[in-house]
Amino acid sequence: MTTYGAVEMVFGDAVERLARERRRLERLAEQAEPQTFDRDGFLAMGRALPYVVMGGVLECFMRELPRALATDVAALKIPRSRLPLGLVAALEASAFRKCGDGTIGALLARTAILQGAAAHAMDVRLVEDFSESLKLADGSTIGQKNFEALWALLDLPGDWRNAPNDVFLLREIKDKRNDVAHWEADPVDVGRSKRPTSLIEMVDQLVALLDHTLLHVCYWFEDRSSS
Repeated sequence: MTTYGAVEMVFGDAVERLARERRRLERLAEQAEPQTFDRDGFLAMGRALPYVVMGGVLECFMRELPRALATDVAALKIPRSRLPLGLVAALEASAFRKCGDGTIGALLARTAILQGAAAHAMDVRLVEDFSESLKLADGSTIGQKNFEALWALLDLPGDWRNAPNDVFLLREIKDKRNDVAHWEADPVDVGRSKRPTSLIEMVDQLVALLDHTLLHVCYWFEDRSSS
């Protein structure tokens, strides 16, 4: 099987960061709860941090993935004709920006885009670096829509979800991460709402989702690099 070094590195970094957080949670689970009321919530604060970590790992992952995809596509010398139209549309972001008014230039730009789509199957040009045109992280907290966008752009088969409740997993990470980061809820209260063992299960589920995504992306490369 062909290896996709840049993409695999991005996934590997994310999984390793989550594994480190899992080890921390395992140690936290070993600590006994205080016998008296923990007014300052020292242990609870440690249970609020995983939401920030998981949210940060996802943001870094989605920010770095486009460049990794562009690097490996270029290394494999994949022609544009083998890219799905959704990804080609992302590459042509500058052309789409020219279509926004009623000028003759906008009309010509729209015509050129449609002509390019019609001739896409015969386009043998090699793909250039598209990392600046493809954005999977837009500054908002990562959630379901980011994975849906990846599936749509690459025209990946099947469901982006690895488990039926992955939607709820990402929603909880997003909501609790924002609550803690923006002090919309007291981190102590957030931490007290979850046991370390439950947080470990969340980390494991997120790792499984990333493994599921990597598998689909690798198959995507296999389909486009095969003769």
